[in-house]
Amino acid sequence: MNIIEQAIALIAPHHCIVCGRNGELLCESCENSSLLGVVSRCFRCHGLSRQSSTCKSCKSTTKIAHVWVATKYGGTVKELIYRYKFHRAKAASKVVARAIDSVLPQLPDDIIICHIPTADSRVRQRGYDQARLIAEHLAKARGWEHRKLLIRRGSSRQVGASREERFKHLEKALKVRTRVFPVGAHILLVDDITTTGATIESAAKVLKSAGAKTVDAAVFAQPE
Repeated sequence: MNIIEQAIALIAPHHCIVCGRNGELLCESCENSSLLGVVSRCFRCHGLSRQSSTCKSCKSTTKIAHVWVATKYGGTVKELIYRYKFHRAKAASKVVARAIDSVLPQLPDDIIICHIPTADSRVRQRGYDQARLIAEHLAKARGWEHRKLLIRRGSSRQVGASREERFKHLEKALKVRTRVFPVGAHILLVDDITTTGATIESAAKVLKSAGAKTVDAAVFAQPE
């Protein structure tokens, strides 16, 4: 938190979006009771799987080995993300990063964290890239390296698009920055929400094409 943000926090502190308590966007008590865990499952078909791995059936059509999901999308979680994205509530990034950290297993020390980049128009609107802030907090908590590996071209919204439409658009929109990670790297993608999974799958595909050996993902929320 920079000096300006600290000053704002003193003058106009957050109120818990659940109980209204002064000081935090989501107080510790409400955080524990509102962020409901998700069973270990395949992110695509939602079938039960060990360590949130992609099931055998889905593995043949995706490049992602595991997708860890911290909580269900809806209710308090939906409101938290809305405040984060559209009301500049940057404090939500720490809540989201903590939730993701809590569901991740022990992973290799040399793993590289990569956030799913937000469209430039959205970054200008919000003043920050929400996925990048989450990735930075998570990297710091785990002692991992965070790198901006992906570039996102264009700014068309994906809300309401079918999975096939999203995938087709994102294959063209996401590009790997040159010489940003060693061949054979293990990469962990980080994002706030996944719905159809098209975004993280498209990102995994371009990263694998660029030489990544393993691509996993960790997201804050996913609808049932």
